[in-house]
Amino acid sequence: MSTSVDILKRSDLRKTPFRIRVLDYFILQPHAAVRNTDLEQNIGDFDRITLYRTLKTFEEKGIIHEVVDGSKDQKYALCHHDCKVHISDGDHAHFSCKLCGNTYCLDSVGELNIQLPSNYVLDKVQVMLSGTCDNCK
Repeated sequence: MSTSVDILKRSDLRKTPFRIRVLDYFILQPHAAVRNTDLEQNIGDFDRITLYRTLKTFEEKGIIHEVVDGSKDQKYALCHHDCKVHISDGDHAHFSCKLCGNTYCLDSVGELNIQLPSNYVLDKVQVMLSGTCDNCK
């Protein structure tokens, strides 16, 4: 697993203490989606606008991706070397545990063959699976 500094360097981003703190928190949950509220509670003193801009920058650079799991929480997950969310034809599935409420990336579930009519343009695919995670079963 790469360190926060490695990720920022690879993404050609400045290595600020705040960006490093945010990335460190994501690295502690490598396959789980992180709630925005959890980030706010766990990264220490910060400015909300700075957090918002940092998350948007990380998303634009392909460091994290937004996870839509049907909950009211805004969530993001760390992209791994094989994460294909930022490639137009390679979205992956997410799994939401009905017991603990955690959402996980399933990088191995993806590559859906979706046939749309010729006048439709696909921008994004979101596949959400629900059940019981390995920790809760």
